[in-house]
Amino acid sequence: MACYPIMLNIEGKKCLVVGGGSVAARKVRGLLECGAHVAVIAPSINEEIRKLRENGRISIVERNYMKGDVDGYFLAVAASGDRNVNKRVALEASERNILVNVADDMALSSFTAPSVVRRGDLAVAISTGGRSPLLAKVLKNKLERILTEEYEELLNRLWEVRQRVKAQEFSEEEKTKMYSDIIEDYNLICDEKEG
Repeated sequence: MACYPIMLNIEGKKCLVVGGGSVAARKVRGLLECGAHVAVIAPSINEEIRKLRENGRISIVERNYMKGDVDGYFLAVAASGDRNVNKRVALEASERNILVNVADDMALSSFTAPSVVRRGDLAVAISTGGRSPLLAKVLKNKLERILTEEYEELLNRLWEVRQRVKAQEFSEEEKTKMYSDIIEDYNLICDEKEG
């Protein structure tokens, strides 16, 4: 199944994770990286999630998922490890037009969470459509070696130049040439570092 790729702004949005294990912890970390307000519901919570609560980054409700728990959330993630619970979360979220991701069950999900390589605002997402999470992980590891921290600096430089150029009268060709020159200079510097 082909999915429509999209980058979703969840800054300040309320997001729910149902589950307290390692998969849920990974989902919580991903949501927090993007500025979400995260709540976790699960009868048992692993140490990593507990530490995030101690830092004031999430709220935790230690109990089983109950009907209506998805109300008021922008999106929900079902990662409980119990297929029946995950299905209940998915159906409720779907009924309420809340975005939902069910770990390991694309058929119940309205979105998937790809593997992501981040360098500041630069984000490269890798999805296999749920067919091979291992391949996505391998590709992510390769891209992490290629997309060094310097790409964040390059993006910031391009942004600064773009802001200055917007205020001036340049043709599209002139703008493209300026941006291309900056990227080419960056690539030359990187090549010298590697050589």
